[in-house]
Amino acid sequence: DLDLTLAEGEGQTIEFKVGVSNLDRELVAFANAGGGTVLVGVDDSGNIKPIDLSNRFVSQIQDIARNCDPPVVAELRRHAQGVLEVNVAEGVDKPYRCKGGFFLRVGPNAQKLSRDEIVRLVLSEGRHRFDEQINGDFVFESDFDSKRFAQFLDLATITHRASPEEILESLECAWTAAEGVQLRQAGVLFFARDPQHFLKESHVTCVCYKGTDRFDIVDRQDIRGNPFEMIEGALTFAKRNVRMHYGISGEARHREVYDYPLVAIREAVINAVMHRDYSYDASRTYLHMFSDRLEIENPGGLYQGLALADLGKRSVRRNRTIADLLFRAGYVEQIGSGFGRMAKVLAGNGNPPYEVSATNFFVIRFYPRVESNGDTQLTSRENQVYHYIKVRGLASTSDVAQHLAVSNDTALRVIKTLIERGILQRSGTGKSTVYSVDH
Repeated sequence: DLDLTLAEGEGQTIEFKVGVSNLDRELVAFANAGGGTVLVGVDDSGNIKPIDLSNRFVSQIQDIARNCDPPVVAELRRHAQGVLEVNVAEGVDKPYRCKGGFFLRVGPNAQKLSRDEIVRLVLSEGRHRFDEQINGDFVFESDFDSKRFAQFLDLATITHRASPEEILESLECAWTAAEGVQLRQAGVLFFARDPQHFLKESHVTCVCYKGTDRFDIVDRQDIRGNPFEMIEGALTFAKRNVRMHYGISGEARHREVYDYPLVAIREAVINAVMHRDYSYDASRTYLHMFSDRLEIENPGGLYQGLALADLGKRSVRRNRTIADLLFRAGYVEQIGSGFGRMAKVLAGNGNPPYEVSATNFFVIRFYPRVESNGDTQLTSRENQVYHYIKVRGLASTSDVAQHLAVSNDTALRVIKTLIERGILQRSGTGKSTVYSVDH
C-alpha cells in the first residue's frame, strides 16, 4: 500500500512531509475538503526519509490534530520503513482551522482561505444558508415594496387578512426583533424597492452576439428587480433575439418554431435565479446568445452533495426560501423537475441534448434545432413585424414603420416579403390597407 501511494505522488488527497512543520495546516486542509492522507517521513519527491516512530512522536501528532479548532479526527498507522501514515477523514464540523488560519486542500497544496472563501465554505455546508440570513442594512419602513408584496400574494393565492409582517414571518422571509421587523436576504430579493441596492450582483445580464465569440455585441440588457421581473425580462430578451422559423405542419397550417424552445429557456433561467450563489458578489447571472449556441452562466457551481449525474434525478436546494417562494408563486411546478422538462422540450423541438459544466460557475448550454425542409427562417426584423402584427391583429404600413422606427418604404418591403412567404395577408385598399397573420 505504501509503495503504491508513493508511486502515485502528491495530489488532492496525498501529502508528503519530512517532519511535523506546518502539519496542522495539512490536517485542517484535508478536513475542510474531502479528506486525505499525510505521509510523514517522505520528501516531496517521494523518497523515504525515515523518522523515529516512538510513542512520544505519535502522541505529538495526536496533539497537533486535537489542537485544531474543532479537533481533527486522524487515524495513525506506523510503517516499518520509518513512515507515519496520518489518515484524515472529511470533517463533519467544517470549517476547521489551525493557528495559521483556515486552509483548504486544492490539488497538491493547502491553500489559505480569505474571509469571503471562509464564508462560502460555511454556507456550502448548509449551516447558515445565505438566503436565510438577516440583511442588517434593510429598513422596513422605507425599503419595503408593498406593491411587489401584494403581487406575490396574488400569485401565491395568499389572502391579505394578516399583516405583511405576520405573512413575511410565516414565509420565513423576516423576523421581528426588539428594534422592529428585519428581512432575511430572500425577503430583500423579492420585496425590496431596489433589491440590487442591497444585493449588488443579484441581477441578470443578457447579451446577444453576432458570432460565436463575445466581441461583436448585437443587443445587451441588464435586467434588475425581483426574481419574477428578472425571469420575465430575460425571457422577453431571448424571444426578441432568438431566430424563429415559420413552418407548415399537420392540422395547423402555420407553426412558429424557434431555434431554442422558449419553455426550455424559461426553465433554465428559473433554475439559475433559484439556485445561484447569492453570497458570491463578484459576478451575476448571464444569458449569452451566440450564433451557434445559447448559454446561461451562474455563480456557484453545483451545491454541496450534488453531482452532474444527479441533475434531474435528485433535488438539493442551495436557497430553500427562494425556491419555496418561486414554488408558491407557480414558477416551479415541482422542485427538481426542471431538467427533465428541458430535456423533453428540446427533443420535441429537434434540438440536441443540453450540456452542463460546473466549476465555480454552473453553465447550461443549448444548441440550435436541426432545420426541417418545411421551415422558413425569419430575420430579426421579420420576426419583430410578425409578432407585432400577431399581437395587434391588424396593422397598417405606418403602424409597422412606427413600431420599427423605420421609413414606410422599409416597413413595406418587410411586409411584402412576409406576404410572399404566406405568413401575412393583405386586406383593404389604398389608405385602408391593413395586414394580418395568415392562418
